Amino acid sequence: MIYDIINAVVYVVLARLFYSAFIEREEHSSFFSMTITFLWIVIVICESQLLEEMVIFRFCAGIVLNTIFALTLYKKNSILRSVSVSILFFVMALSCEIFVVAIHKYFDPTFRIERVMESEISIYMGVISQILESMVVFWIRKVFVKVKTAMVDSKLWIIYTAFPLYSMSLIVVFAYNFDGPISSTERNLFTYVASSLLLINLFIYWFMRQESQKALIVQKNEIEIANARSVVHLYDQITREREILGKREHEYKNTIKALQGLCANNQIDKMREILDVQNTELVSHTNIFETGNRLINTILNTKHVEAREKNILMRFVINDLSDLHIDDRDCIVILSNILNNAIEAAEKCNKKERLISVKAVIDKGQFVFACHNSYVDHIDPEMRSNKKDVIPHGYGMKNIEEAVTRNNGYFYFGKEEDMFVSVVIIPL
Repeated sequence: MIYDIINAVVYVVLARLFYSAFIEREEHSSFFSMTITFLWIVIVICESQLLEEMVIFRFCAGIVLNTIFALTLYKKNSILRSVSVSILFFVMALSCEIFVVAIHKYFDPTFRIERVMESEISIYMGVISQILESMVVFWIRKVFVKVKTAMVDSKLWIIYTAFPLYSMSLIVVFAYNFDGPISSTERNLFTYVASSLLLINLFIYWFMRQESQKALIVQKNEIEIANARSVVHLYDQITREREILGKREHEYKNTIKALQGLCANNQIDKMREILDVQNTELVSHTNIFETGNRLINTILNTKHVEAREKNILMRFVINDLSDLHIDDRDCIVILSNILNNAIEAAEKCNKKERLISVKAVIDKGQFVFACHNSYVDHIDPEMRSNKKDVIPHGYGMKNIEEAVTRNNGYFYFGKEEDMFVSVVIIPL
C-alpha cells in the first residue's frame, strides 16, 4: 500500500511536469492547487485498486482522469489540446512500463504479466519504469521550453494523438499475446516492437516541436508586420499633424488680419462670431499634451481622441519627457499596445465605469509608464485577444516584453481590485 501511494504521487508529479511543457497553468491559489493535486493522487490510488483486473477500463479511466484534472488545473485555451496532452502522457507512461516488461522478458522468457502484481517484482519494475518516465518527461520539457506558447492548429493535435492511441492498442495486444513462455524469436520480436513503439512515440514529440517551431516563426513574423504597420501609422499621424499645424498657422494669420480690419471698423459682433468659431476649433483640434517628446505627444493625443470618441474618461499624470531616448519602434510598441489594450477593455464596461488612468513620467533616472483601466472580461495572463485576428489585434504582451527587455527595463501586468494594471519601468 505504501508503494501504491508513492507510485501515485510520482505519477501525478510527472503528469503535472509533462502538462506544463505544453499548457499554461491557471492562476489558482496554492491551497486550491494542492487540494486538487491531493484529490488526483487519491483517485489514482483508488483507480489502480478497483480496476486492477480490468485493463481496458483502467486505461480509459486513466485517460479520462488525466483530462479532467488537466482541464481543472491548466488553461482551457483548447480543450482538444488538453485532451491530446492527457492521452500523450498516459501512452508515454504505458510505453515506458511495457518497455521495462519487454527488457525483463528478454532475460526471462518464462515471465508472465501476472507476476508484475507480486510485491517485489512490481516494486522493482515500477521503480525502473518511473525512472525511465522521469527521464522522458524532463527531456520533453527541455525540448518544448522555447516553443510552449506556439499556437498550433487544433487539427494537428488530432494527428499527434492518433498514433499514440494506435500504439497503445498494439502495446496491449502484444503484451497479452506474448505473455508466458515464448521462443527466442518471439522474445526478440516482442522486445523489438516494444522498443520501437517507445522510440516512435518519442519521435512524435520531435515532430510536434518542429511544427511548433514553424508556428512560432509565423506568429513572430505576423507580429513584426503588425508592429511595422503601427510604426508607419504613427509616423503618418505625425506627418499629418505637421501639415495641419502649417495650415492652421496660415489660417490664424489670415484670421488675425481679418480681426484687425473688423476692429478698425468697430464691428464687435462680427469679431465675437469669428472668435467663437476659432475657440471651437481650438477645443476640437488642439493637441493637449506637450511632454517634450514629439512621438509620445502624438501617441497620447491620438489615444486620448480615440478614448473621448468612445466615451472613456482618461486621466493623465505626465512631466517633461524630453530626456527620454528610447528607440521609436520600442516606444510605439510599449505605449500603443498598452493603451490599445486599455481602450479595448474599458470600452466593454458600462459608460459610467469607463476609466483609464495614465502616468508617464521620468522619476529618479527612470521612465515610468503606468496604466490603470477598468475591465469586465476575464483577463488572460498571456494577454491574448479573443478576436479571430489575434496577431494584429492581440494584446501584445510578448511584444511589450521584448521591447522592455531590449531596453533593460521591467514590466508588470495584473489585476488589482476592479482595475487592470500595466506598468513599465525603463532605466535611462
